[in-house]
Amino acid sequence: MSGSVGDNTARASGVIASAGGGGKILQVVNTVKTDTSSISTSWADISGLSVAITPSDTSSKIYISCSVMLCCGRKGFLKLTRDIGGAGYADSAYIGNSSGSRIHCIAWSGTSVSYQILCPSMGYLDTTNTTSEVTYKLQGLSSHATYYLGINKIYPDTSSADYGRGASSITAYEIGA
Repeated sequence: MSGSVGDNTARASGVIASAGGGGKILQVVNTVKTDTSSISTSWADISGLSVAITPSDTSSKIYISCSVMLCCGRKGFLKLTRDIGGAGYADSAYIGNSSGSRIHCIAWSGTSVSYQILCPSMGYLDTTNTTSEVTYKLQGLSSHATYYLGINKIYPDTSSADYGRGASSITAYEIGA
């Protein structure tokens, strides 16, 4: 092997052994979204807020960290989904409990009368038991047909110095066992 190889890359490829003990960050993958999205009344992917990571060992954990700038004219909701090895997306275990007709989510914005801005930062440690690629993506939903859920923008998105544009991100960390 020629050239320099970073510790995490070398450990993941087997060139050098991992230091003793678990809890080491083996790799980090990050996606930043700077454009805007509008989501309506059905759960929909938030374009640009997904991240794919391939664990180097089945005993590794994946820590997902995300920060999303959202605003809705009424109520807007977020949830985290994952796909392991192309088997199809499903809700992650990081979601609210079932209770009546309430919407199961990880975060929400808004009240019935205001345009509330929320920038939740969330973290979740996932167990995947795989060395196949795992893709995480965020989905959004607006509870009202007239008022969309805005990602990285306020509702309404008026061109004025009173309104801004934000940024959002999602990051996956492989944590060694």
